[in-house]
Amino acid sequence: MLSAKTPDWDHIRMFLGIARAGSLRAASMEMGISQPTVGRHLSALEESLAVTLFDRLPEGLRLTDAGRDLMPRAEAMETAALAFHRQGDAISGVRDRQVRLTASPWSALFLSGEIGARPEGLFLEIRQSDDTQLLTKREADFAVRHGLPLTGDFVTRRLGSIACAVYAAPSLAASMLAMTRDRIFVDAPWACFAEEFDLYESQRWILGHLGDAKPVFRAGTTPMLQHAMRSGIGAGILPCFLGDDDPALVRVSQPISALNSDIWLIVHRDLRKAEGILLASDWVAERFKARQLKLTGAAGHASHQCNLG
Repeated sequence: MLSAKTPDWDHIRMFLGIARAGSLRAASMEMGISQPTVGRHLSALEESLAVTLFDRLPEGLRLTDAGRDLMPRAEAMETAALAFHRQGDAISGVRDRQVRLTASPWSALFLSGEIGARPEGLFLEIRQSDDTQLLTKREADFAVRHGLPLTGDFVTRRLGSIACAVYAAPSLAASMLAMTRDRIFVDAPWACFAEEFDLYESQRWILGHLGDAKPVFRAGTTPMLQHAMRSGIGAGILPCFLGDDDPALVRVSQPISALNSDIWLIVHRDLRKAEGILLASDWVAERFKARQLKLTGAAGHASHQCNLG
């Protein structure tokens, strides 16, 4: 019979959340649980172990030596628990085809626009995120990404690519098309994403060409950027499947080859044969294949568009 002092897994899960977040408040927000509840779990765990796991400091919580010693064991328990649940999902077919997809922003937009063509019986949730760890944590069932994961036990499948190009409102586009290539980034106004996205390749491409000049507008999302570009505030980069279908925008450039990258479907190996995952992943692959001309920008090509690399 288990001792009454045997640590509860929920207590250990809270311990991991607090250690990673650095405070009860941050952990409660991250885990979606009230701060008092998180604190009670921590107190119960410390009582059952008869050790202090965190130093209570003005700036937050810091692991004690005992807490640091227990972290690897707690993480191993987390890994085993997640594997247990993934195997259960695989056996059940993933909650009767209730499938959660996490996708990079442009892939999420594309697949959301194709959702009307989903097969009967597939119920799909699409969440915009670049965090592949969502698969490991069971917060998503499979992912669509611009690159392959560096770690993890995943099965991958190449879907194709998403091309992007420069777009602008009609009057600005006409002015830009009359400019020489070396003047486009000097004389035309440009819009791009917010600073938090400065490591994105498309963002680095624009900022690199602008040099010391500043964009006239920065947006937090692709739809926000697209809406601003329609107003004529500035030119910007959009995926071709989105820009070519917008009657309020004109494509200024050919697809930018330097920004072309492969798109991958990623699923944890434990879930690769689950019925819901197979149905959903086949649908995703079919939509990328069916819309290849639109995704690569070939459908919107015109001879007057400039080549910006």
